[in-house]
Amino acid sequence: MWFKPSSDAEPIGLIAGAGDFPTLLAETAHSLHKKIIVIGLRGCVNPAIERFATQMHTIELGAADELVKLLKFHKIKKVILAGGVPKKEMYNPSSTLDDTAKSIIKKTSNRGDDHLLKAFQIFLKIKCGVSVIDSRVFLKDALSPKGVLTRRKPTETEMSDLKFGWHIAKGIGKMDIGQTVAIKDQVVLAVEAIEGTNAAIRRANELSGGGAVIVKAVKPNQDLKFDLPCVGIETLEVMKASGSHVLGIEAGKTLMLFKSQFLEKADQENFTIVGL
Repeated sequence: MWFKPSSDAEPIGLIAGAGDFPTLLAETAHSLHKKIIVIGLRGCVNPAIERFATQMHTIELGAADELVKLLKFHKIKKVILAGGVPKKEMYNPSSTLDDTAKSIIKKTSNRGDDHLLKAFQIFLKIKCGVSVIDSRVFLKDALSPKGVLTRRKPTETEMSDLKFGWHIAKGIGKMDIGQTVAIKDQVVLAVEAIEGTNAAIRRANELSGGGAVIVKAVKPNQDLKFDLPCVGIETLEVMKASGSHVLGIEAGKTLMLFKSQFLEKADQENFTIVGL
């Protein structure tokens, strides 16, 4: 559905994928009286985001031409990228990628997340003069501080695994593989790749019988405008169901979705969360 854009303020485009992050971001921007045009990925975006949007559209994953039309129609010059994207669907033979989206992927020699997102940024700039801005300008209070964030402190063994996991996570990040690793007794059980964080957590605990320590860290030289690491109540639920209760996240660079509820839930369930 098309709308006539208003001219009372410069709009910000929010390209929204799955999870709570886009909704939290839209809610915060709305509270600051920002004009937010949400362009959500159909089948991924949470419909609840619409109540915080000035206007909202949904498009198929890979509908690059339609995205450009919407950005130009609303005269959007700044966008924020937020939420998960089912990357494996990009390589599904029955996917809905249009020719423009396929061309972006084909021209990117390294198809890790960072490289694809940077290629997408260049495409937006060239095609419609749009710049990607950093979502952290709205969410500074939700970033993880350093240190133990829960009542339960890590044991000596868990702390060793957290430190070990930190170095492994930075190593896979340097190769643009993923952000999350699962460790138990100094053994790497799982490394996040195309399947995503939750699937990696489940796989690790299937292999170990539970008790894996989970570490999520920013990739070296990662541009946080594109891919801000997030944890939330869903993360805790997946960990609990899988048998993990220790989580390490990078301080100052990891977003805790609905932070107060997240930490309250962690304490209720006797989790250990550490800002590394």
